[in-house]
Amino acid sequence: MKKKILFILNTYNFQSNFLKKNLSLNQNYLRFNKEDQNWFNYFYNNLKKDFFLKKDYPNLNKTILGENYCEFLQKKINRFKPHLIFSNVNDKNIENLLSKYNNTKKIIWVSHLISKKKLKYYKNIFEYLITDNDHIYKQARYLKFKVFNFRISAPAYIKLNKKDFIKRRSEIYFSGSLGYNFQNRFDILNFLNNNFKIKTRIRNLVEKYKILNFVNSFLLKIFPTFTQKLYKKKILPFTNNLKYINQDELFGKEMLNELKKFKICINIHSDFGKNKTINMRVYEALSAGCLLISDKNEKMEKFFKNKNHVIYFNNKNDLNRKIDYYLKNSNEAFKIANNGNILFRQKFQSAKRLTKFKRLLNNIIIK
Repeated sequence: MKKKILFILNTYNFQSNFLKKNLSLNQNYLRFNKEDQNWFNYFYNNLKKDFFLKKDYPNLNKTILGENYCEFLQKKINRFKPHLIFSNVNDKNIENLLSKYNNTKKIIWVSHLISKKKLKYYKNIFEYLITDNDHIYKQARYLKFKVFNFRISAPAYIKLNKKDFIKRRSEIYFSGSLGYNFQNRFDILNFLNNNFKIKTRIRNLVEKYKILNFVNSFLLKIFPTFTQKLYKKKILPFTNNLKYINQDELFGKEMLNELKKFKICINIHSDFGKNKTINMRVYEALSAGCLLISDKNEKMEKFFKNKNHVIYFNNKNDLNRKIDYYLKNSNEAFKIANNGNILFRQKFQSAKRLTKFKRLLNNIIIK
């Protein structure tokens, strides 16, 4: 008999813009499912032969259901009666709800900056933790939290060809987040903005100085509508000139369709993730056939070789030289991008990771 698994999947606030309020929640889920290219959702769609599956997007539900989103999830759990719940959502209300289901096995995925106190809290709710971050893995082991180290992935998107690559745009592409844990990313992006034509789709534009970030956060809480207008009009953030070129973030197929139009994609790991994990953008850029230029990262260098699959830079001057060189030498850029694309499809696409994930789920359910 097939076992039942409920996936509780994270989305960002900007992704709620994809919803249409004149459609039912189920209709919106169907639309979102076609767009969502995250590896979690890929696994969900490709495990249906092996398990009975349902999923929930709490942040999307908030947009349509408001404060009833937890009640909606609770009813779904009670009706479905899953043997296993998998979650990658960081939401106190969801965690409080899941803590009530003591007879259901639960897994939490964590890769963001997290304190030891929070990990202890998770240990009281979830039986298992999965992460791709070496620091989180070691902390969990120390706490005797049952943890699995699992590399992330992305679905295969294109098989690169030279004619397509040569035609691509020469702006440097970046899509991702800023925030409090991205100081190096902040500095590099501002440097690029001053020296090259760049295309950015950044979530969480922040100030250069922390005190101003606190002020802006306070304004968002007290005067949310007014403060959001200040962001829209490029008045906020005061000290970040990226606001003048930045566009709203895309996701899923829309993001990949745009990414494949650019020769070069830049990647800068978070301060927390440096040398401990590999960014999702690494896999997405290689899937889209970009020449990936990334900050040096010990974990990434074990799998992706410099000047063979990707290009690593050491500092701003080194980055400046390498971008300038590969923009002028498209044949060399293509060769490296193509090698990276081939390696990704051979070893790192989600279809290759699915078997391990399925085995992991089966082992947990059997235990």
